[in-house]
Amino acid sequence: MSVVAIGLFLLGFAASWIAGRYVETGAALLQGGAVGACGVAALLIGMSDMVGSNLIWALIALAIYGLIAAVVFRGAQSARERAE
Repeated sequence: MSVVAIGLFLLGFAASWIAGRYVETGAALLQGGAVGACGVAALLIGMSDMVGSNLIWALIALAIYGLIAAVVFRGAQSARERAE
């Protein structure tokens, strides 16, 4: 895994947290789009050898990344609700 892939994955996690914490209308759509774009970009740019050699493991990694991003998003939403 390259530094680019790690950076893109972290950018997706940050986008999930920001969308959950600060966006009220359309937060789920924004989070899903950001995580999807960052995850696919990380796989295609940062981990292209993994996609080329074993697509199933790449898709499993993308699914796990999406699940973790969803947990981050829900945690940020609950923090926003507690702050209000």
